[in-house]
Amino acid sequence: MKPAMISILGVFFFFLPLRAQDPIPLVTIPDNPCVHTDRGQDRLVFPASHAAFDSLYQVLDTLLLEHCGRLNILHIGGSHVQAGYFSHRMRTNLTSLSDSIAGDRGLLFPFRAIRTNAPTNYVMSCNGTWQGVRCIQQDSVVPLGLSGASAVTHDSLASVTFDAHSLGSWSPRFLRVLGESSSPQVYPLLLCGGDTITPALSDGKPGWLFPVPKRDSLCTIAFNGLHGDNHTFALRGVWPMTGQSGITYSESGVNGATVSAWLRCECLPYELSLLQPHLVIFGIGINDANVAPRNFDSEVFKANYRQLIQRVKDVSPTCCFLFVTNNDCWFNVRGLRRRPNTNTMKVQQAMKELAQEFDGAVFDVFSLMGGQGSSNAWVRRGLQRRDHIHFTQAGYELLGDLLFNALMRDYQVYRDRRK
Repeated sequence: MKPAMISILGVFFFFLPLRAQDPIPLVTIPDNPCVHTDRGQDRLVFPASHAAFDSLYQVLDTLLLEHCGRLNILHIGGSHVQAGYFSHRMRTNLTSLSDSIAGDRGLLFPFRAIRTNAPTNYVMSCNGTWQGVRCIQQDSVVPLGLSGASAVTHDSLASVTFDAHSLGSWSPRFLRVLGESSSPQVYPLLLCGGDTITPALSDGKPGWLFPVPKRDSLCTIAFNGLHGDNHTFALRGVWPMTGQSGITYSESGVNGATVSAWLRCECLPYELSLLQPHLVIFGIGINDANVAPRNFDSEVFKANYRQLIQRVKDVSPTCCFLFVTNNDCWFNVRGLRRRPNTNTMKVQQAMKELAQEFDGAVFDVFSLMGGQGSSNAWVRRGLQRRDHIHFTQAGYELLGDLLFNALMRDYQVYRDRRK
C-alpha cells in the first residue's frame, strides 16, 4: 500500500447520527508494518485514574446524543503541531462523528508574516512589513499568548487578509483579533467585502471582536494609528467564531518550542479563557530532548510541565490531559553524530509519570512506531522525513487517525460501561 493512500483511505467512515447503542465509527487504517499494535500500542494508557476522562466523555455524550453543548480541545506543541496536518486530521475526524457538530475552528496565526511555514488548511496572506517574535526567543519584546508567537508591525500599510470561505464548515459569524497595541490610538480594523469597515464590538473578553457580514467573504485586518516607529501593533492571532455549539479543536504550535518556551507566554492563561478547554493534548518534548543525554533532566522537564499544567487548570480546573510521547528520532544537535536519540525513552517515562500524577492519558507514539531505531522504517515508507524527526503529510495524518481511533476506543469502553 503506497503511503499516499493512507490519507485517502483513512477518511472512509460510516457516518450516521449517533444513538446511544451505536458503536463509535473508527477510521480504517490500512495494514502497515510500520505501525505496531500487537501489544495494544494503539490504545490510550492510563497510569492512574480514568475519572477525568469519564467527565470528558460525559460532555461528548451530551454533544453527540443530545446535540447540545460544547467540547473544547487544545493541541499544543512544536513543529509537529505548527505543520497543521496532525491537528487538522484530528479536527476533521472528530467533527465528522455527527452532523452539525463543528464548533469554532480555533486559533489562526499569520505564519507567513513572520516568514515561517504555515498550515495549508486555511489561507492568510499579508501585506506590509512585519517582524516575527516567537516563544523560543529568550527575551521577547512583546507579550506572547496562546499562539506562542506574534507578528509585529509599525507599517501603516500592513494588513492581513483572511479567506473565510476557505474554512468551510467553520466559516465565521464573528472574528476576534488577539494582540497588543502600543497606544489606545492604535487598534485593528476589519474590512469585509470591499472597503466597508466593520466596527468592533465590546464583550469584555480578550482582543477585538468583529461581526463578519458575509461568512464567505475575504476579511482584511488593517490597523489604525500606525505611523512611524513609535507606534506598533503586535498581532497574536485571529479567532474565527461560528456562534454554534459543537467541537472546537484549536492548535498552538511553534517550531522549536520546548515546555519552558511555552512558559514564557505570559498572556497564555488570559487567552485560554476564550477556549476553556475540556482536554489539552500535550505534544511538547521533541525539542526538550534534543540535547546530549547528560544534559536532559527528567525532573526539570516534569517541573516545567507542572507549571504549564497549572496555568491551564487555573482557567479550566476540570480539564484533562493527554500526553503524546516523542516519536523515535535522531539527534539534531551540532557536534553530535546523527544517531537515534536515547532521550526519547526518558520523555516517554516522564510523560507516564505526569499522567499518573494528573490522572491523564498517554498516547505512546514511540512504542507505536516500533521503539528505538524504528524511524528508519518510517522514512523508507515515506511517512517520516529524512531528518528522522519530522513526518511527511501522510505520516502526520496517519498519526491523527491513530490518535483519533485510540480516543474513540476509550470512549466506546466508557459508553459500554454505562449501558
